[in-house]
Amino acid sequence: MAGSVLVPADPAARDAPDARGPRPLADDPATVLTVRREHDVVPERATPWRDVVAEFDVPDDARASADLVRPLLDDPELHWSPGLRRGVLALLPRSTAMVRVVLSWEWSVEAADFSVHSLEPEPFSSDDLVVLEGWLRDAARRLATESDAIEVAVTRVVDDVVSGLDRSAPPRSTSTPADDDVVNDPDGATGHTTGTAVLGTRVAGPDTESGHGRVDVRLPDPGDPGHEVLVDVSTDRLLGHRTTLADEGGPWAFRYVVVGEVETGPAEGPADVVPADLVHWHDQHIQRQMLADDARQALVHLLTGLDAPASVGYGG
Repeated sequence: MAGSVLVPADPAARDAPDARGPRPLADDPATVLTVRREHDVVPERATPWRDVVAEFDVPDDARASADLVRPLLDDPELHWSPGLRRGVLALLPRSTAMVRVVLSWEWSVEAADFSVHSLEPEPFSSDDLVVLEGWLRDAARRLATESDAIEVAVTRVVDDVVSGLDRSAPPRSTSTPADDDVVNDPDGATGHTTGTAVLGTRVAGPDTESGHGRVDVRLPDPGDPGHEVLVDVSTDRLLGHRTTLADEGGPWAFRYVVVGEVETGPAEGPADVVPADLVHWHDQHIQRQMLADDARQALVHLLTGLDAPASVGYGG
């Protein structure tokens, strides 16, 4: 970590005119690291960018379900927010137009309201609106039915990438079909095909030099988002804390603190955990969240008959 991103260790430097925020307690470099908010930029510290291929099981009639609506779309984005009580399915049909087509509901998809928001007076004809509404309602029903499977698939993609794989595929039976082959149920149920998406990510693979595998970030008190803890997933061992430092309600820095029992490793050996590890693990937590969002977005597109969206870079 470059010195320029840290709260200055010299008290005089902390009191300099350009030193934002209140004067903090002195950091112990072995166990404590304070990073100013303006320097807490994940992409600058994250691991190198890489492409991963995510495969999903998709009903074989999904693609055809969007045949009528596809001519009305140009590089569309479909955003699904199911919610516990209120759900929204929002379509941005064209990348070059300020148009949003929304299906929203409370409790039940069957009672959804359809609306179009646009700066253009008539972005679609009446016939086009009928097609859009019918497709969105069918899409909402399918996504509601597949909601549990979507979350399982997203978790599988993230876990595979964390384990070091560059390709994530759903579990297959012994008779594995080739990509894009349709798998039909002998009882006449809807078959499935393989949908594929290329996702860009900065999620790192396994670190063979670390004594800890995957480290999760958790909130010990949901009512206090300014205090996070970092926990080794395999052992449930607490490794450190990340605390938001605020001045009159405005966050200005983040403090990473290694917990006492993991400060030192084997006798005369290196420290088991240092503050820079906590920073890296927190960065990776954010990268996993980004990857999960991208995987979910790709699967929503595929299930509703659209092409998976292009990979998005979070470069800095």
